[in-house]
Amino acid sequence: MIRLLHTSDWHLGLELGGHDRLEEQKHFLDWLLTTCLQRQIDALLVSGDVYDVANPSVASQAAFSDFLVRFHQAMPNSTLVVVAGNHDSASRLELPKPFGEALGKLHLRGVATDSVVDFLIPLRDAKGAVGAWCVALPFLRVGDLDCKLLEGETPQEAYVRSVEARYRSVRESIGSGDRDLPLVTMGHLTLAGSHRAGSERILIGGVESVPVQALSQGSAYVALGHIHRAQTVGSEFVRYSGSPYPVDFDEHRYHHLVLEVEVEAGSPTVVREIEVPEFVNLLRFCDPLVSWDKVEQAVEAFDWSIWSTVPRDLQPLVELRYDASILVDGDLRNRCESLCRSKPFRLIASPRGISDIASEKVLTSLNTDLRERETPEALLLRHWKSKFDAPIPDPVLTRFRQTVDEVSLEGTTR
Repeated sequence: MIRLLHTSDWHLGLELGGHDRLEEQKHFLDWLLTTCLQRQIDALLVSGDVYDVANPSVASQAAFSDFLVRFHQAMPNSTLVVVAGNHDSASRLELPKPFGEALGKLHLRGVATDSVVDFLIPLRDAKGAVGAWCVALPFLRVGDLDCKLLEGETPQEAYVRSVEARYRSVRESIGSGDRDLPLVTMGHLTLAGSHRAGSERILIGGVESVPVQALSQGSAYVALGHIHRAQTVGSEFVRYSGSPYPVDFDEHRYHHLVLEVEVEAGSPTVVREIEVPEFVNLLRFCDPLVSWDKVEQAVEAFDWSIWSTVPRDLQPLVELRYDASILVDGDLRNRCESLCRSKPFRLIASPRGISDIASEKVLTSLNTDLRERETPEALLLRHWKSKFDAPIPDPVLTRFRQTVDEVSLEGTTR
């Protein structure tokens, strides 16, 4: 039997409202290592987005490298498998790879090379016997795949076909004598039928969406990353672990998890949810919206004493919202500064900008993304009609759609 711990979407180096969250993330890594030890896991799987940006800070990289070393020192017989996500730089994620190979059982997979065997990793039990195989493919960009369109095929269909073929080729590299062992599949992508949390980097038109069967075929468990809300997709054994902490305020309303998974030949897969402690609180005043006077009353009445001795980097992150249609007496900025002064929290939004994010109407107009207003194609059609007073030619529209799909597949669009 192989016992796994599945996590993803750490986003090391993440900031919220200009506030660094690395100290909070280090507390999570400490907790994760302790949990691995307590559960005596055989393998830790990290399904992408280790970092928040492709060029992470030195401090973020140091935190990750430190975790790799501490994991190996604490659990030298356990395997750690990390694949890159769309936020990660594939090559940067692999910088510690030579050290991982020297230490043994630390596998970093960022660059999607043409090699097949590089992405097939044995998972060993406490006695050192191979108890399962892991298909560990990173986030697959269009340049990593053979997405040449076949006759009558759409870019979406080409992408799905190419992803499915890449996973199949790795699965088929398992020797015939090992095919009775459980198969664990890792991926960082959007599966059709999954539900976003809202803060993920999204791709236009859903062209990255892949059907479950493209990954799940023959798998005892599918360990997914990219979607920040923990969930199953089509099966109890196809899972997003979700982010281990809320990436933004929209994610503070649901539980954040890591998943303990047991796989064994001839036995059903067992999955247990482990809730991650909240190392930094995200507090919102007020929802639903009220007048600024009532926001002040709520903040003043709140018990802040439990954070009075907490280091600044671990104090709550607070968002203030009010109904801007209700007039505010006096200068809002001064009132906000007076309200926040000496309280042990970090404000998300400066006093100067607080009125800009206050009302639901303004908030919606600022944060509504392209998909909720007009699609790129709708914008093009409207512009073409106004400029030329004629329908757009089919070849121009076809090429435009191809370009949008290519950009979307690269994962560069929010």
